[in-house]
Amino acid sequence: MNPDSSKDGATPETAPLELIPVPPSPSHSPPGSAESAARSSGFSNERTADQGAELDPENNLMVLAPAARGNETVEALKFTGTAGEYFRVWIVNTFLVIVTIGLWSPWAKIRKRRFFLRNTWVAGANFDYHANPWPILRGRLIAGTAFIVYWFTGELNPNWAPWVALVIAVLAPWIVVSSLRFNLSNTSYRNLRFAFEGTTRDAVLALWPIWLVALSAVLYPPVFDESGSLTRNALAGLAYFVFILFYPYLHGKMRLLLLNHSRYGHAPIACTTRIKTFYTIYLRGILVSIGLYLAAAILAMVILVPIMGAVMATSLAAKAKWLPVVIGVAVALPFACAGLIWYAFTQTRLINATFNLTTISTNVRVFSNIKTWAMAKLYIVNSLAVIFSLGLAIPWAAVRTAKQRVETTALAVTGDFDDIIADAVPPTSATADAATEFFSLDIAL
Repeated sequence: MNPDSSKDGATPETAPLELIPVPPSPSHSPPGSAESAARSSGFSNERTADQGAELDPENNLMVLAPAARGNETVEALKFTGTAGEYFRVWIVNTFLVIVTIGLWSPWAKIRKRRFFLRNTWVAGANFDYHANPWPILRGRLIAGTAFIVYWFTGELNPNWAPWVALVIAVLAPWIVVSSLRFNLSNTSYRNLRFAFEGTTRDAVLALWPIWLVALSAVLYPPVFDESGSLTRNALAGLAYFVFILFYPYLHGKMRLLLLNHSRYGHAPIACTTRIKTFYTIYLRGILVSIGLYLAAAILAMVILVPIMGAVMATSLAAKAKWLPVVIGVAVALPFACAGLIWYAFTQTRLINATFNLTTISTNVRVFSNIKTWAMAKLYIVNSLAVIFSLGLAIPWAAVRTAKQRVETTALAVTGDFDDIIADAVPPTSATADAATEFFSLDIAL
């Protein structure tokens, strides 16, 4: 698909469906009936309200999308990009980033984001991205300078690096707001742009724990000394402990900062997920990870024992130069799979718990029905493909992941979709648009 095709008004051919209108392109038309398409996407109107998660949003919405109401039309999202199309974008971007020593990265980001957004369709229209590369380059230069200063001061004196981190932490709320404002204001759907209206004060209220982490590192630098006291070394880990303790809070607040201060045109976006939900998901994730890593350890032993027995029985232990590699793979593979399953477990629940309590104005609800095992299998296959292809399968893996995430999302619309879009059109202001572009920057958030 030509990335510029959306500009000339071309849209995928739309086929009428009984339950879920899906706008597939001719080359991506899903097989089967409308009922099977609805069931496979997980958004069938046949489910009752009792099966929805509205009665217990803190638990059920992590794994089950709410049922559509009688007066709602379900519009499922569709991703039409292919690995071959993205490979051409990716290989050019990679080559130019290497040749220009990273200076091409802003243009690479724009080409990548345009590919994925222009291939994401809902209700017969796709998204688009309109960013100018110069604010992105400005942001990357600032981020690169900050990293160099942090690394250089740490090399001179490890006790100085936390002070640089504290300065960066103080500036972080402004950087985050600027980046979110830039990316959303350059994202559109049906020629109507999104916007971020959060302020630096909103970001401070969301991100204040990073100041606590940085301050802990300043007071007790995370430098472990073998000759130091046990108390001193314990305090050296205080910054890590604070970060782990507040990580679910930071993750949740960042998502809520984005969703609750964004709008589509004139229509506000809102999410009612609570921070408690993020802590619940991560605590469950810890319990799941314990079980997964125990199972991985048992599986590694089951694999290793026959291998070691065969080697010892044939007296090859001294000659087998490949033995450490085999042992390493036998141990690493089960633990890597366990880590990917844990990641899928937490991410799918975080996505579902956030999107399933998100609304656009009062007429549109967001559904997400992404499944843990489907994502776990996708992550494992993607990782193996990337490793064995020496990185050439990265575009294929990225397209598969995008397709899985996009096509497990839908909108439940009350009323006529075109009327909702028309009501969302805000008064235009060229001065405001120019100011947003000038004062914004992007640090790849």
